[in-house]
Amino acid sequence: MKQVFSVSLMIIMFSGALVSQPAFAHNFVQNSDAGLIAKIQEFKVESKLIADNTSNSTLAQWHVSKSQEYWGSNEFGVLSQTNSSLATQLSTSIDDLYSMAGQQNADSVTANQTADEIGRLLDLAESEEVSSSSQNNATIQALAIVGVINEVLKDYGDAIGSKVDLTNMNNMNMNSSSSGSSMKGMSGMNGMSGMPSTQIVNVAAYQSAQALTDTAQNMFNNLQSIAPSGTSPYLDKVATALDELKQKIDAKETGNDVMMVVHEQIHPNLISAFNIQAVPEFPMPILLVMISFVGIIVMSRVIPSRLNAKK
Repeated sequence: MKQVFSVSLMIIMFSGALVSQPAFAHNFVQNSDAGLIAKIQEFKVESKLIADNTSNSTLAQWHVSKSQEYWGSNEFGVLSQTNSSLATQLSTSIDDLYSMAGQQNADSVTANQTADEIGRLLDLAESEEVSSSSQNNATIQALAIVGVINEVLKDYGDAIGSKVDLTNMNNMNMNSSSSGSSMKGMSGMNGMSGMPSTQIVNVAAYQSAQALTDTAQNMFNNLQSIAPSGTSPYLDKVATALDELKQKIDAKETGNDVMMVVHEQIHPNLISAFNIQAVPEFPMPILLVMISFVGIIVMSRVIPSRLNAKK
C-alpha cells in the first residue's frame, strides 16, 4: 500500500515538474500614497475621455463607470476630513461632467474645461493628502507607475477580449516568438508580431489603455527628475520599454506581446532600480510539486504506523 501511494505521488510530482515554467507574478508591496497617486492619475484620464466622448453615450458611460473605480465615496470621505471645501468643489465638478456624458447636445468645449478643472482639483487633493516627502520619493512614484501600468494591462485585456489576466505573468507564453500554434485557444492573445492587428472588441477600454500608457510615460519623465543617479542604467531600459509598450498597443498587437514588455522589461528594471519588494507567486505546477512532496512524507509515516497498529 505504501509503495502504491508513493509511486502515485511521485508521478504527480514529476508531471508537475515537467510542465512548470520559471514564471512568477510580480506582486508589489502596497503603499497608500502610491495607490492614491495612481488613482488620481487614472481618474484624470477617465475624466478627459468622458469629455472627449460626450456625444457617444456608450463610450461616455463606460468611462463614467470606469472612473468610479478610482474615485468614489471613500475617497471623498477622506478628502472631506482634510479639506471639506475642496471635496465639495471636486464633487460638483465631477457631477457636472457626469451629467454631460452621453448628451447629444453636450458642448465638448465645456466638457473639456470641466475635465481640466477636475484635474486641477485632483492635483490639489493630492497635495493635501500625499506628503511632500512621498511626492518626491522615487520609489513611491515608481510604485504609482506600476499601478497605472497594471490598469493598462487590464484595459487592454478587455479591449481585445482576452480570457486571461494580463497582469499575471504566469499567463505569458514564453515561446510566443517561435510557436504560433502554442497560442491557439487564448482569445485576444492569438497571432504573432508582424501579423494582422488584434481585433478590438471594446473601443472604450482601448481608449483607456492608450491614454493610460501616455500617462505612465509622463509620470516616468517626472520620476527620472527625482531618481538617484545610480538608477540611470535601469531607467534607460524602462524608457525604451515604455516606448515599445505604446507602440505595441497602438499597433493592436497580441496580449502576450504587450504582457512581455511589462513583465520582462518594465517591472524587473523598476525592481532593480529602486529595490522594490515583489513577492513571487508559485505557478500551479510548482505548487503541485510541493504538495506532492509533503504528501509523500505524510504517507511514508502514517501508513506504516497504521499497519503496525493492526499487527
